[in-house]
Amino acid sequence: MEQEFRIPLIGEKFPELEVDTTQGRIKLPDQYKGKWFVIFSHPGDFTPVCTTEFVSFAKKYEEFKSMNTELIGLSVDSNISHIEWVNWIEQNLKVEIPFPIIADPMGNVAKRLGMLHAESSTSTVRAVFIVDDKSTVRLIMYYPLELGRNINEIVRSVKALQIIDRTGSVMPANWPKNEIIGDNVLNPPPRNLKDAKLRLGQYKGFAWWMTYKEADKKDVEEAKKYI
Repeated sequence: MEQEFRIPLIGEKFPELEVDTTQGRIKLPDQYKGKWFVIFSHPGDFTPVCTTEFVSFAKKYEEFKSMNTELIGLSVDSNISHIEWVNWIEQNLKVEIPFPIIADPMGNVAKRLGMLHAESSTSTVRAVFIVDDKSTVRLIMYYPLELGRNINEIVRSVKALQIIDRTGSVMPANWPKNEIIGDNVLNPPPRNLKDAKLRLGQYKGFAWWMTYKEADKKDVEEAKKYI
């Protein structure tokens, strides 16, 4: 009987997996201990939308590295197919793919991570898991087969999550270009009556539960590049 797994949720530890990749066999999440990583699936090698995504991921690779973040791709194609595709991209589009790609021809990793949807029982959808340096799942995105991802948004999300961890802030919609508070960041709501009464005296805001403060200027400048 086939073993059933529950898809890892935000706030849970990324499951332990041993996978074959274009850069050898690795163990997840141990391979990236102390680092953030983004694992993303694509429907198939030698397909147009996926090729544009991989070029974009490759061009943003140094940005991810500067945030202590690694990339790892995945599809149900074989390692031979991955290698040939990566070589094709380098030869024809002049872009080197610097990160590993998981070969998952049996679909075991894809099933474990919920990357196979009703839309296709054989092709992985465009899933994204952002995992932090403590191996905790922090963000999950799913895109359909027909729609390529916005790689800038993935960079922005990693940057914003790291700022949240560092400062204890929470991020408004479209940060750093929010329609209400601009490039400022929000304070999480207070947890008790005493703090609620003090909050508007400590920060600018609209109500005790909605106050904000200035973000670090360097963080804002870096994040604005990805809007």
